[in-house]
Amino acid sequence: MDRKAIGRKALGDLRRDAEAASAVQRHELLSILSGNKETEYGRRYGFSGIESVEAFQSMVPMTTYEDYQGYIDRMIAGERGVLTASDPVYYAITSGSTDTPKYVPVTERDMRVHLDFIHSGIMGMVDEYFASSCPDILSRKVFQVGEFARTALPSGVMCGVRSASLYQWLDRDGSFDASPFCVPKDVLFPDELEDLTYVKVRFALAERHLSSIHSVFLHRIVSALDYIRNNWSLLLRDMEMGDIDPAIQLSSRWRERLRTWLPPDPERAVELRALRIDEDASDMIRRIWPEMRYLIAIGGRSFPVYEEAIAYYGPDIPIHHFIYGASEGFLSIANGVGRSDEYILIPAAGFFEFIPAEGGGRPLVVGELEKGGRYELVFTNHSGLYRYRMRDVLEVVGFLGETPVIRFCYRVNQMLNVADEKVDSEQLGTAMRLFSERMGIPQPRFCFDEDFSERPGRYIAYIEGKKLYDADRVLDECLSHASYGYSGCRLMGDISMPHVRFLPEGTFRRYEDGVASTGRAMAQYKPAMMLRKDEMRSFLAAEAGRWEKEEGL
Repeated sequence: MDRKAIGRKALGDLRRDAEAASAVQRHELLSILSGNKETEYGRRYGFSGIESVEAFQSMVPMTTYEDYQGYIDRMIAGERGVLTASDPVYYAITSGSTDTPKYVPVTERDMRVHLDFIHSGIMGMVDEYFASSCPDILSRKVFQVGEFARTALPSGVMCGVRSASLYQWLDRDGSFDASPFCVPKDVLFPDELEDLTYVKVRFALAERHLSSIHSVFLHRIVSALDYIRNNWSLLLRDMEMGDIDPAIQLSSRWRERLRTWLPPDPERAVELRALRIDEDASDMIRRIWPEMRYLIAIGGRSFPVYEEAIAYYGPDIPIHHFIYGASEGFLSIANGVGRSDEYILIPAAGFFEFIPAEGGGRPLVVGELEKGGRYELVFTNHSGLYRYRMRDVLEVVGFLGETPVIRFCYRVNQMLNVADEKVDSEQLGTAMRLFSERMGIPQPRFCFDEDFSERPGRYIAYIEGKKLYDADRVLDECLSHASYGYSGCRLMGDISMPHVRFLPEGTFRRYEDGVASTGRAMAQYKPAMMLRKDEMRSFLAAEAGRWEKEEGL
């Protein structure tokens, strides 16, 4: 079956399941329980005697990761039949807020859902979007910003970030076809984690016929484009000479490979040099790659600064916003090309329950939700998580058949809470949008922290850019507008005036570069709105202090 046929089938299957989502959901639940009834977990909670959703909800408790820690440790040590009858083929290492890694098992069934409904579904959506204007869109080259490092547990079972799992699994016997990508297979599947931005950018610049750029998050694409813009002369000089500048931090192994793969190309260097990207980077994506058609990456209202950057680097280039998901499950797909903050829950991904965000109450199921309603998601997957509280609050923005189309609102356990005001990431995003509008500036990169060094406590906002007059007062007004809880606590004197500390441009990028240099995979790194790590807190405080001294603040 060719790629277009695969995409059409994926969309057809998704739409068929969406029309009968309630029945599909019940089937998925009973199939999961039946298949795992003889596992230790299945016997403990009587899976063999469960024949309805109501019985499932009464007999099986809701869970968090801590409920599985011991089970998963035993599975990694080699025990079988603990959570699932099928052995995991991958362990996703979470990108959580603590320094202790968490391992989430992934079975082949979940890999199939990812392949059949998300990977193939995106191809179908792209093909439909460009059917009349660019019918051969799927045959062009792809610039894959991320990588799929070959990592495994001592037992040999693959592991790593969840976003790399499908490609590692597809290449488990070495048969993955890397020809659609602009880099050699060795660059897509490095033996160990290393910053290969320079390598990937060199290949991308050498390729005249790129049609798309793929990543997990939009900020990775923006970072690659920033890298091209900031190193334009160096990159073209290296392209012309077929060499690697000594200033580039790259191992000798990759230097030798790159010299072999990319011989001198003075003709392409002349073409690109005429664009003067270092002087004017507007619309640089299509100026460098005239055949560029679309991007794949998670963006939307949670990442406004990167949406603005793409609007500058590639105005009018549509984005497929990939998925809403997590290490615990890739369970949705964006509702078409150019549709941000709209994700179709995949009925075959597992079994969904929804706790009303206001007032709690009985968990609801597909078929019982209302448009505009907000719910905390509870998920039962094919890989051994049962009634797992994702801690994500979602809003239903519409329906595809019976299937909810949702947007992510905020994490239940990620809030600023100085005086029981409970300000979440969505409210912080709203406050910063208002702040940028009132200050007349593009929305900057920012991060908030709680400060209890004085009484009452207050918020500290770290914001990139030069000092702005009256910033503390304006931010206070914006936070009060965005959060009723914050406003009430301010009126009662329970929270002090917030304080804005300004940072040099590029501070957050330098921090991320430092994290990457330690070997951490950045494919699933999420820019933080709230400080939760002491190392980042110390870094930002030091940078703010240096900037304040230099600026005489």
